[in-house]
Amino acid sequence: MTALPVELLVVLLLCSNVSGRSAIKKPEPEAEYMPKSKVNSADYDHESFLGHDTMEEFDKMTSEEAKQRLWKLIPLVDEDGNGVITEDELHDWIKKQLLVYIMEDAIKLHKGNDVNHDGFVSWKEYVATTYGLGFVDNEQQAPEEGEFDYREMIIRDYNKFISADANGDQFLSLDELAAFIHPEEFHHTKHLVFQESMQDLDRNKDGRVSLEEFLVDLREAEDEVDADERPEWIEREKREFMEYRDLNNDGYLDMSELKEWLQPNGVTPALAEARHLIALSDSDKDGSLNPQEIINNFRVFVGSQATDYGKMLHSEL
Repeated sequence: MTALPVELLVVLLLCSNVSGRSAIKKPEPEAEYMPKSKVNSADYDHESFLGHDTMEEFDKMTSEEAKQRLWKLIPLVDEDGNGVITEDELHDWIKKQLLVYIMEDAIKLHKGNDVNHDGFVSWKEYVATTYGLGFVDNEQQAPEEGEFDYREMIIRDYNKFISADANGDQFLSLDELAAFIHPEEFHHTKHLVFQESMQDLDRNKDGRVSLEEFLVDLREAEDEVDADERPEWIEREKREFMEYRDLNNDGYLDMSELKEWLQPNGVTPALAEARHLIALSDSDKDGSLNPQEIINNFRVFVGSQATDYGKMLHSEL
């Protein structure tokens, strides 16, 4: 007997779910710009302000050409057109650059998972296309000996799915898929980032992170640090844990302390980046930027190295 294609099997599996889908209008995404590192690097500054596609164009220009193009870009950042770019306007602009790439990712996921082409992605469609049909009806099935255990990954994906499903109709629209694959960028899914970070760090599952657990995670990341810098790096991180991250000095990080570490004072990297760009370019120290300050410091906003923004974002998640 010839096996049916996976896509056809999934369509048959899901056909009974389509008619019950809600027609409630999906909310517009409200993104928060929160990649986990790269903040305050030159490449990060350039792509945060320009976006990847525009940055590639600037890379091919001379300094004078770049300045001329930057003059044309400034009015788009200056939302109220008063000739002054405030922290809020710069923050909004940076978030818009990221949202373009978030939606591109969502479109790709939508195309790969909307098996029955109804415009939405169900949980069963996602599981079947991502993990295989064997996981659709029994996502928690224990693996055979020697097989990879996908159960924790599936649980995490399910938690993201139901959180991203803003209207609770059990199907994800394109906007909701954006929140599903980039939960750190949206208000209604951002909590998942903190939960998953705690799950990753809390090895004994007691709801908190000890110094020992923290160091285990650091040592797994040692390959990213030059060998001669590793001992000093570990000691510095231990001091950071004890002096600045363990706020109540009980020897552990609880959820509130973890949130403060990952997002100090509730300031997202988007806002931190806007403040950083202003600090680098605000010659008259009035807390905002005028067009001439941007042009005078154009190298802060445009660069000679193109870094693929989408790849950078994925590497940080």
